Amino acid sequence: MKILLVNPSSESVYENSKIKAGVPCSPMLSLATVAASVTPSHDVKIFDANIFENPYERLKEDIIIFSPDYLGVTFTTPLFKEMKKSVEIAKGIKPGIITIAGGAHASSMPRDTLMSSSLDIVVVGEGDFAFSEIVDGQKIETIKGIFYKKNGEIIENPPREQIKDLDILPFPAWGLFDLRKYSSGELLSRKTPAGWLETSRGCVFGCAYCNKSVFGYNFRVKSASRVVAEIEHMLNAGFKEIHIADDAFTTNIKRAKDICARIIEKGLVFPWATVTGIRIDGVDRELLALMKKAGCYRVYYGIESGNQKVLDNIHKGIKLDQVREVVRISKEEGLEVFGFFMIALPGETEATMKDTIKFAKELNLDMAKMSITVPLPATKLYEELKRAGKIKTDDWSKYNLYSISDIFEHPNLSWDLIEKYYRKFYLEFYFRPSFIVKYALGALRRGEIFRDIKYLLDTKW
Repeated sequence: MKILLVNPSSESVYENSKIKAGVPCSPMLSLATVAASVTPSHDVKIFDANIFENPYERLKEDIIIFSPDYLGVTFTTPLFKEMKKSVEIAKGIKPGIITIAGGAHASSMPRDTLMSSSLDIVVVGEGDFAFSEIVDGQKIETIKGIFYKKNGEIIENPPREQIKDLDILPFPAWGLFDLRKYSSGELLSRKTPAGWLETSRGCVFGCAYCNKSVFGYNFRVKSASRVVAEIEHMLNAGFKEIHIADDAFTTNIKRAKDICARIIEKGLVFPWATVTGIRIDGVDRELLALMKKAGCYRVYYGIESGNQKVLDNIHKGIKLDQVREVVRISKEEGLEVFGFFMIALPGETEATMKDTIKFAKELNLDMAKMSITVPLPATKLYEELKRAGKIKTDDWSKYNLYSISDIFEHPNLSWDLIEKYYRKFYLEFYFRPSFIVKYALGALRRGEIFRDIKYLLDTKW
């Protein structure tokens, strides 16, 4: 069979964001993973809309020329419209094509996703084997973990068990991407292209804003030896830097240390970073020292708020003093520190937003990013707001972490005030005299001052 896997354009997500100038463009790990399960038996192509100027026109051309039997698309909540349009294009050109979707939104709202689009099948949760069973022609009634349309009705099959031993998964099919067309962005990587590495799945923690519909709460891992073998596979494929994609890389600190030790023992030299974030309570000095020695140059921490009560409201499970201590130790071990923050969280007030800005500056982080709290489907936050009648719209394109949109009613804050403090965070953090001097000296030392001035001018302040 001919299979076309599609990654919709994410341009709309970052269009009005403060971080647009530094957004990286990397090959999609989920598509590389799904493709790996079907490439031995089928003809597979990947269409990444983010590397084309006119992606829909190029998608039409690919469908006409390649004439796929199946089209698979992965998408997040704000890209629902982009998914719909991609599927409609495919159906318009080839009405008999079977269209399949997966990912966080499809797994969270499979019925709504099918009813609101031209899709034929939705894969819920891990799609590695469900997708291959579909394209291999297994009877659809016997495939676990899918929803599908039949005679105008939506049929729900029994759920699929989670993959317990991740070592059985094939290496991602990176050879299906032309790595020359990708740039990881100079702000968020030292070398390009950077590739995503999955070492584990699942997260045992219960933060109110986090969606667990794909990998769930059970923490499952690839062995340290498998991880290092996959790193070698990525470096041989042409990646120059590696970014950890896990929800919770350091949940098992001993395993994380083992991975670092094996990288060192193998003599592998490459830059890497924990770009999706690790927990403040998931590291110790020994691990941070090993990470640095193994090539990690920057750690990303999910800090979220500078107010303890707000942190408790979202069930973050960390203390502000822990944050201060871990940031200090990370810097002492020679690592750059990047902090993730959120605004308009449950219980947030103008005073707590001020606390967060003050705390971010106090920590003296190397970089920081502020996101707007979005109650994504299947999260505790969404369910609570939905029950309370506070969700204002199901226009999924408005569920954007980087763009102000009046999608829910916050009990204490107007959206104008949220927008004011979103902008205020970036202005106060990055335009402090102390930060400007420190960053300018570092940029001069690295020979990057003109590049960074360009990024500054390209950012919408």
